[in-house]
Amino acid sequence: MNKQNPYQMKSRALSKATFVALFGATVVSSLAFVQPAFAQTSEPAKPDHAKNLQQVMVTAQKKSESEQEVPISMTVVEAADLLNTGASKLDDYYAQIPGLSVNDRGSGRTTLVIRGVSAGQQLNPTVGVMIDDAPFGSSTTDYSISDIDPFDIDHIEVLRGPQGTLYGSSSMGGLIKFAMIDPNSDALSGRVQSDVSSTEHGTMGYAARAAINLPLIKDKLALRISAFHRHDPGYVDDPGQGKHNVNDGDADGGRVSALWNVTGSLKVRASAMAQNSSVNGGARVDMLRNSYTPVDGPYDHRRLPGTDSGNVKTRIYTLQVEDSFGWADFHSVSSYNQYKLVGPQDVTGTFGGLVNLIYGVPGLGVRIDNNNRTGKFTQEFRLSSPDDGRQLSWLGGVFFTNEHTAGYQALVAVDRATGADAGLGLMYEDIYPSTYKEKAAFGNVTYKFTDAFDVQLGGRFSSTRQSFANNYDGPLNGGPSSDSEGASNNVWTYSFSPRYRFNPNVMMYGRVSTGYRAGGANALLMDDRGIFPGQYKSDSLTSYEWGLKGDFADHALTLDTSLFYIDWTNIQLSEVSQATGNSYYVNAGSAKSEGAEASLSWRPLRGLTIAGNAAYTRAVLTEDTPDGTYGRSGDRLPFSPLWSGNLSADYTFPLHGSLDGNVGAGITYVGDRESDFTASAQAQRFMLRSYTTAQLHAGVQSMDWSVSLYVKNLTDARGYLSATAQNATTGVSSYGLLLIQPRTVGVSATYSF
Repeated sequence: MNKQNPYQMKSRALSKATFVALFGATVVSSLAFVQPAFAQTSEPAKPDHAKNLQQVMVTAQKKSESEQEVPISMTVVEAADLLNTGASKLDDYYAQIPGLSVNDRGSGRTTLVIRGVSAGQQLNPTVGVMIDDAPFGSSTTDYSISDIDPFDIDHIEVLRGPQGTLYGSSSMGGLIKFAMIDPNSDALSGRVQSDVSSTEHGTMGYAARAAINLPLIKDKLALRISAFHRHDPGYVDDPGQGKHNVNDGDADGGRVSALWNVTGSLKVRASAMAQNSSVNGGARVDMLRNSYTPVDGPYDHRRLPGTDSGNVKTRIYTLQVEDSFGWADFHSVSSYNQYKLVGPQDVTGTFGGLVNLIYGVPGLGVRIDNNNRTGKFTQEFRLSSPDDGRQLSWLGGVFFTNEHTAGYQALVAVDRATGADAGLGLMYEDIYPSTYKEKAAFGNVTYKFTDAFDVQLGGRFSSTRQSFANNYDGPLNGGPSSDSEGASNNVWTYSFSPRYRFNPNVMMYGRVSTGYRAGGANALLMDDRGIFPGQYKSDSLTSYEWGLKGDFADHALTLDTSLFYIDWTNIQLSEVSQATGNSYYVNAGSAKSEGAEASLSWRPLRGLTIAGNAAYTRAVLTEDTPDGTYGRSGDRLPFSPLWSGNLSADYTFPLHGSLDGNVGAGITYVGDRESDFTASAQAQRFMLRSYTTAQLHAGVQSMDWSVSLYVKNLTDARGYLSATAQNATTGVSSYGLLLIQPRTVGVSATYSF
């Protein structure tokens, strides 16, 4: 049994004609040169009656620039829009971002997938996360993807394709950057918001949020304080326990940030953020094997009492210092973040049969206790040339991270009716501390051959060192034992990006880039073929991309479109021993991902914005996987839809005096996806069917306040985000499917000053 994976975690469909119409509309609009733009703002957006779309400023390349200038396929999401439509969690809005998919297994375990780059299982992450310009979460477990409440977020940048040159490991598929709101030393300001909602088949939800900006010394020193509380509705019942809406949950948090303008060029920013979230039960519903026939009902599951819950604690501390020396700009980012997860789960389907064999006591259930705690310190220093239009511009820096993870897993025999410990001792226990250290030097240069044509070349050298230890006990392990292992790796990543500007508003770019994720070590256990490999190495990929971005018709139309091909080698795969059932990791197999993405936004008249996007992603194995993971060349990679798309319209119009009205609607499509690879041909993968959701919103707003009514999942579609076999060893069992939130009607009110 491996510390990272003791057991394998494994709607309404949109008609093909409907989706073809949606994608066709996107393509036709793309030919007219159009794309979505989401404007950033440090407070809620004011009514916008302008004909032109607003310019979007981002920091994707570690400097502030227009999104239309960045030779990377990306999407920017405005946090204020999320709040006004009740989208407070990643599951609410991920499908609106082309190329992004989510494998939400519940109980605080979420894996992000961009452009299909995922081998499933509980492997090291392929999508990086940045908060306040600092890396967040573990490099060696995919548990640490935290749902940051959007209230104190300015905007979210989603970068597609490998970002290893500037951002290092775990960004081989892409990167998500949460840009937080900075304090403002000019004037006092604040914001309060509350909302309430009702979910079909479930309960009420509500939230209260507040923030205040204090200019302590005008133009010199400012402080910003924000806090929130949110109750998320439940909509899944457990007939075995006789409980309703067991998946409800709560989230609380706050952030304090300060800005000190020490001199004209020297600025210091500091922030501390805390967030606690808990869910009383998972949103997984039980279906018969490889079918959508409910075991009980379409909104039901059966779990041991006290399991399928999740508690997550997040702490993030960041210090940024920036200055200008004239010849170069200096930036330092220091951060420390903590992530704690407690997630007990019902694994009776996998291990229940062993209880009678070990203890001679039939009819008991089995709970696995998962406790994971990661502390991560990072430091980055970088210098860059002034942004003054010179022929040769450059950026260089060094990076260091020191990460400590303390993991604990235990199998406990429990009473099926009460969930209480049966008093037989632990069936299995593993205490597994680990460390991860990375040192890196990186840089890029951009040479402007002409005003229209330039080339950017970047590189990064990373050196990683890891240590692992395991301390086992319990009869399933054969008594106490321990082992330790180390791993080290040196990795080069690079990027090459030529760019041609047809005019100041339209550019075409090419991009060749590489990425990697850290390797690791296995427990030194025996299987039928001998000892497991002690280490598995980093895997890597190379991406080839062509893109076109532009503003047209006096900035009333924008377009972002790209074609890509990704070659992925030495994939980290989870294998299962046919003799012992133990899981372990190897480097084996290869895969490719190829596709196209198009995003558009069009403002045909003042106040009206029509936006759409579509993505085609074909991510498949290009060679068979070894025994222990059943995957054959041509099989699709897990949890990546072949097609996905979104189409929306929003209209803001004057009502009376300073009052404005707003109405909008959207439709989102997510194509079918396949679950994790299985251990054998007898355990067929679960096909997650496609689904379509629709959204509506309407509101009234002035310069100071706004009231918005929204409807999510208008048609009450049943979409599913993951499929997990209840018997993870064989995969021949019923499945738990993570259900999206049913139709939800809510109202949100905001006051700003």
